[in-house]
Amino acid sequence: MTHSLDPISLSALLSSRVCHDLINPVGAIGSGLEVMDDPTMDAGMHDAAIDLVRSGAGKAIALLTYARLAYGAAGGSGAEIKLEDAQNVLVKIFEFTKAELDWRVEPALARKNRVKALLILVHAATDCVPRGGRISVTGDGAGYRIVVEGDRLFLNDEFVATLEGDADDLKPKFTPAYIAGVLMRAEGGSVSAVRKNDEIVLAVVFGDQEKVNVNVELTDRAQTV
Repeated sequence: MTHSLDPISLSALLSSRVCHDLINPVGAIGSGLEVMDDPTMDAGMHDAAIDLVRSGAGKAIALLTYARLAYGAAGGSGAEIKLEDAQNVLVKIFEFTKAELDWRVEPALARKNRVKALLILVHAATDCVPRGGRISVTGDGAGYRIVVEGDRLFLNDEFVATLEGDADDLKPKFTPAYIAGVLMRAEGGSVSAVRKNDEIVLAVVFGDQEKVNVNVELTDRAQTV
């Protein structure tokens, strides 16, 4: 059963999530600038501060670019977005995670809501491998298969429930998953989240299931949205 969330509450939760993501890199920039402004710091500390500012700025830009495409009105008023734009955004995001992105989706135009949902799910998949691993993405405009491999795999029950549309006690952390679920259902789509011993699979289907291989064996644990 799904529970709707009013727009004001949703915008507040999403704002909290974006601010949470940005506070660390922006804070790093501030700390680096403080060190650079301190005349007592030696050359080594000054160089380290420059690296801190550079890293913080790079991560902040990557997160803002991602948020603009995944949550905002990026891509203009058209109904489609280039999949390579999504790839480019995710490549930058993955530079600051412990996971490796294996993107195998061919360049093409795809419906905007579908691309946004895909962006959110791929980013969320990094939480499934907190100690590092590989996230492979395959598929086309009809559906996508996201396979997560790595040590200490973790599939959060609250993440799965939020994808399904359960907004009771929704936390900012899982607000993007709620939005992804809304976008997928608006497109007549569905997603299955499957946990097995050696991998987690998120299989997204939009209508024509014959166009993309998203069938997986539901073993150990499965939740279908």
